[in-house]
Amino acid sequence: MEKMLEILVKQLKVELAKSYQPRGYNVKRNRPGVPKTIGQYPKNNTRKLSDSIGYEIREVDGEDVGVIVMEDYYEFVDRGRKPGGNGSGTEFRRALDTWTRQKIGTFPGLTFEQTSFLVRRSVWMKGIGGINFINNAIDNIIDEMVEQGEDEFVEQFEEFVDEKLLVLSKTSRDITYNT
Repeated sequence: MEKMLEILVKQLKVELAKSYQPRGYNVKRNRPGVPKTIGQYPKNNTRKLSDSIGYEIREVDGEDVGVIVMEDYYEFVDRGRKPGGNGSGTEFRRALDTWTRQKIGTFPGLTFEQTSFLVRRSVWMKGIGGINFINNAIDNIIDEMVEQGEDEFVEQFEEFVDEKLLVLSKTSRDITYNT
């Protein structure tokens, strides 16, 4: 189990280092013929998410379970964020202000506050497309093992992912079951 967790953590970091084209919720928002320049850089701008990825082996109901632990915002990077919702909180604002400062800076002719407001409003109105890096990492591991002819490992890895793997954020370390 530990070997599988190590391989998965390594592949998750590889996936975050890749460049992804944007896959927003509002796909028609870009005009035809205008190239999309957003999303051509790796998702690990500060490496905070990538550096936070780790694993633990825990006992749950008498069985060992592999737990991948990473920063709280991994869900937004992986699955995205739908338009609307509760986006007016100070944590949301602070997170997007930090992201704007690191990724964008300011738009020409605007102050940082104006730029940050426009980014927050755009995220609230249009959402953000996720990159599905967790499933991509799992799929890439399986594909690589199949190419190498390690079918037995593939079966064990698929069983591990289906039955003994949990992904948690750092602040939600308590394992809860969805009922």
